[in-house]
Amino acid sequence: MQEHKKVLLIEKGKDGFMTLTLNRPDRLNALNPELLFMLKGAIDEANRTDGLKGVILKGAGGNFCAGGDIFVMKEAIDSQDIHALSPFLSILEETAASLYACRLPMLCLLDGIAAGAGIGLALAADIRIATEETRCHFAFPALGAIPDAGSSYLFPRVIGYQRAMEFYISNEPIDARKGLDWGLFQEVVPREALQERLHVWKEKIASLSLGGFQLSKKLFQQSLHQTMEEQVRAEYFAQLTAMSSEHFARKVSELTVKKDKTKG
Repeated sequence: MQEHKKVLLIEKGKDGFMTLTLNRPDRLNALNPELLFMLKGAIDEANRTDGLKGVILKGAGGNFCAGGDIFVMKEAIDSQDIHALSPFLSILEETAASLYACRLPMLCLLDGIAAGAGIGLALAADIRIATEETRCHFAFPALGAIPDAGSSYLFPRVIGYQRAMEFYISNEPIDARKGLDWGLFQEVVPREALQERLHVWKEKIASLSLGGFQLSKKLFQQSLHQTMEEQVRAEYFAQLTAMSSEHFARKVSELTVKKDKTKG
């Protein structure tokens, strides 16, 4: 089933994955308030929907996302009221936070341009697969603006503080291979191989215990702010929860049966 909305395509596949496609190809999928509201709403829906295994985020027309729509910013400047951008900036940051906190595994497919706030949205995903045509550009320095959509938080954590500063100060695009070397992407593949690699990752995700994934994601994220003592305490309670699941009991039983057969 495919639902077509003006700026966002939402596809709920029979395989349990929800695919969200930024659908403003004439603007390189630049983010405007309408698109951001729909994207956040789709993530909220995914969090509430039983039976979903994961979320896929991508862009239409051979590009991922050119960042915030410059024409939205120009309107505020022309009206001489920069605070008119407040609702736009608010929903941008809320959407980025929702992507990062999504309870489901999230795959981001990057192709062509990924710039500005679009990079922040991509970094919020758990797995990022890029094509050889992917180009990342911060865009903020030339405008005298700051990294947004969570990128000031995520960039130093993904690629390190020094490289984040290098990317900002140099204001030069990063190609796919450099992005892979820096850790921006888990994989870089030819454009024609993107769907094949997506299928592989979907199989990996489908085999996970959703409860175990959710507990692990929470632990990984909160570890950035906790001491070792706090983290191992959190692990203790999370592990007790994980080991109380039917998934854990079934997998342990399967492993012990295999080992018994090997001994026999």
